[in-house]
Amino acid sequence: MDLQTAVQLVNTAKECVEALRTEKVFTEMWSECAKAREDDTIHPGPTKRRRTLNTTLEDYVVEETVGVGTQENQQMTEQRRLFYSCIDAITGEIARRFGERNSALQSRVKQYTIASLNPESSFFLEPEKVEPLLKLTGTTLVDAEFIVAKKPILKHLDSFTPPEDGKWTLKNVLGHLHTTLEAMPSVLTAFKVSLTFGASTALCENSFSTLKNVFSEHRRSMSHTRKANLIQLGFEKDLTKKCKNEWKDMLLRRFHSSGKRRLQLY
Repeated sequence: MDLQTAVQLVNTAKECVEALRTEKVFTEMWSECAKAREDDTIHPGPTKRRRTLNTTLEDYVVEETVGVGTQENQQMTEQRRLFYSCIDAITGEIARRFGERNSALQSRVKQYTIASLNPESSFFLEPEKVEPLLKLTGTTLVDAEFIVAKKPILKHLDSFTPPEDGKWTLKNVLGHLHTTLEAMPSVLTAFKVSLTFGASTALCENSFSTLKNVFSEHRRSMSHTRKANLIQLGFEKDLTKKCKNEWKDMLLRRFHSSGKRRLQLY
């Protein structure tokens, strides 16, 4: 998942959770729970302790309780309090992990580099927006390649249905148009770099890491050696997984064809 998609996912999840904090949603949930309780065929077993009548109250009739009175909707009120508390706790945790600092970073990323490679962006494939991203890899920006690539990409996306959830992502675009983009190296490099942008690792590490022995400045910067190792391990894990599954037969055939082998490896 690229950083742009992750930002959209977090914001959408937060909006969905906040939309649940209404009386209508609670009432519907309460009705479903009450119905499930009525349809439940499991009955509680008998109490282990035998109830006995208080001997001091044998000559009296209790008409009403004294002290704090119990209301009919007391249970519903308590459940409503728990429901709203859970919603507030979830939204508060999301706001804490993706607060002002991370939101500022996300907005800058959305405004400039990675968002310019998003097909739904208003400044899709604008060279001046993609230039900072290509500078990280030392790639020369060719304006003509971006101008030529924009039209066929948009035409392809309009002609075909998105493969996942009705929405085009950087990964889907690169997978569908990889052969076409090979004729435009700078555009292809921009898409590949956006999918492996190191700031996504720093952002996730800063948001989710609970390691107390790692200083915050090391978790917020890709300049730390530990972050570079995390990215390298991520690539090696992906390659190892492919070698064990989809590339296994191809690797064995290539190794067998490289020389005379007595044993058949495939």
